[in-house]
Amino acid sequence: MIVSTIQDGAKITTNIEGKFDLASDQPLPYGEDTAPAPFDIFLAGVSACAAYFAQRYCRKWNLPHDGITVELEPVFNAQHALTDVSMKLKVPASFPKEHHAGLLRNAGACPVKKALETPPALSLDLIEV
Repeated sequence: MIVSTIQDGAKITTNIEGKFDLASDQPLPYGEDTAPAPFDIFLAGVSACAAYFAQRYCRKWNLPHDGITVELEPVFNAQHALTDVSMKLKVPASFPKEHHAGLLRNAGACPVKKALETPPALSLDLIEV
């Protein structure tokens, strides 16, 4: 279970499965900009997942993964709604060209990316405690 607790100002502490605490805040002027905004954490999860699946491909084929990066660029409309997400998988020039397609396919199989492509149903209920 993931539990987010409201702190002072716009700060939130989120506990993940009782193992990890993650701080978030909002940028100025809404918050104090002391931690990533929740939306940034969301987008970072997509990028990190794709990078992990690229790394898995490299491990499977005994390929070097040094210098491989995933760059994610969000695109927002005038209402600040996310309209597009552009990701680039960058590899060093020395990375074997015959593995480019496989690496790209594996990075694209990331379940976080897949969840955005086919979003699940999402509900929000109010519970008195």
